[in-house]
Amino acid sequence: MTPDDPHGPLAGLIRARDRWLADTIPALKAKAVWLTGSIGEGRGDAWSDLDLLVVDGSCLLDDALLTLELPQNGPSGGRYVGAMYDLGELPLWVDWYEWPSTAPIPTGSRLLAGSGSAGRLNLADTLTLVGRGVPGPSPDPDTFALAMLPLAAKFVARGDVDKATPMAAMLEITPDAAGLYAVLARVRGHNTARARVAKYLDVVSTYRESASRQ
Repeated sequence: MTPDDPHGPLAGLIRARDRWLADTIPALKAKAVWLTGSIGEGRGDAWSDLDLLVVDGSCLLDDALLTLELPQNGPSGGRYVGAMYDLGELPLWVDWYEWPSTAPIPTGSRLLAGSGSAGRLNLADTLTLVGRGVPGPSPDPDTFALAMLPLAAKFVARGDVDKATPMAAMLEITPDAAGLYAVLARVRGHNTARARVAKYLDVVSTYRESASRQ
């Protein structure tokens, strides 16, 4: 299984992700919209999520399967919400940042709508510069697990042990497909999101098995 297979699930995921982004940007009401993270910087792959900075505007959450609000991940005076969307058989994770116009834009970000210019610091350093939001209540455990599973799974798919290990530690599992499935089995509710995550784990497991044979 490779992203180069035009009929495979990874190529389909890339196409669905691109369509979702193309449909969503015109619906955002904001001073500017930026794509940051690996895709914004031009180094994304089939497993990459979307990271959107909405300057002086609001993110779109109505169609999300689930949301995870973590103020400490966003800028002071703004907001961070992670959201999972249904792309058919597979889920898409989007990191939304409601971004104050007074805060600089992280370097490497790509302008999708509006105007402006990127700064010189990466996202993490920019958040340190402007300050982060005040942590809120702990998220619902099932929501947190469903949010973390695809994020951990993408590092497992890439064979990135250094990043998969701390993500797995947050879920108290081994950094492999078996550990991911064990967490999913404990999740209750969120039936559609759970089904999409299960399909995603199936794709990751098949991909790793294929990679190990090469």
